[in-house]
Amino acid sequence: MKSLRERLNSGEFLLGTHIHTGEPSLTELAGRCGFDYLWIDTEHTAVDYRTLQMHLIAAAAAGCPAIVRVPQNEPYLAKRVLDAGPDGIIFPNINSPEEARKAMDACLYPPDGKRGYGPVRAAGYGLERTEEYLASARGRVCRFVQAEHVEAVRSLEAILEVDGIDGVILGPCDLSGSIGRLGDMDCDEVQELIGRTIEVCRKRGVPVGVSLGACDGETVLAWKKRGVQFASAGSEYGFVAACAGQLTAAVKGRGSERK
Repeated sequence: MKSLRERLNSGEFLLGTHIHTGEPSLTELAGRCGFDYLWIDTEHTAVDYRTLQMHLIAAAAAGCPAIVRVPQNEPYLAKRVLDAGPDGIIFPNINSPEEARKAMDACLYPPDGKRGYGPVRAAGYGLERTEEYLASARGRVCRFVQAEHVEAVRSLEAILEVDGIDGVILGPCDLSGSIGRLGDMDCDEVQELIGRTIEVCRKRGVPVGVSLGACDGETVLAWKKRGVQFASAGSEYGFVAACAGQLTAAVKGRGSERK
């Protein structure tokens, strides 16, 4: 079976979804639904480190790769995530090559970076020999930076010069907010910034993806057509709300008052 890295670099389109709850069984369920990867979010959720490890174990049980977004670009936040053994890590709101270098330094062991040694689950709970783990550590984890601000788009060429970046993820909503148009993702200026990001990444051969709240196929396919190579769509909350809404609408009528 190909790794997440191999599939990203192959050029095939990958579909993932977000994990927002604290219930690992839902992660295992999502991992069995055909997604190519799961995005476990610790930036906008109540997921703590213990819960994160349970999510990673559940994803592994389902045979589905898991990537984790840290809440901020700080080495101490990345360290425990990396030591828990995800297939990828996401750094939000990277707007300059200096910030990108800081993120990569947190992921890579010396001499390539500044990561401190102490993997637990990542090294099989100590069953792997140190030299064996170090020899493969760089290639095990996909390192993503998010382009969520107009400054990120303006600096993208320089950001991609930083060694270690495996992919760029668009954050359309925050991107719109960075130009004072929060939520207006269809306006011409935001669309131009999105198009520019995709263009630069494709030209440089760097996989580019997007994070979406929407959980419908039409929206995802529209982004695929625009040129993104992977999309994280919806979440457990979103799927429950969508299906529950369809049921109540069908039975009680769209105009009926819910009780």
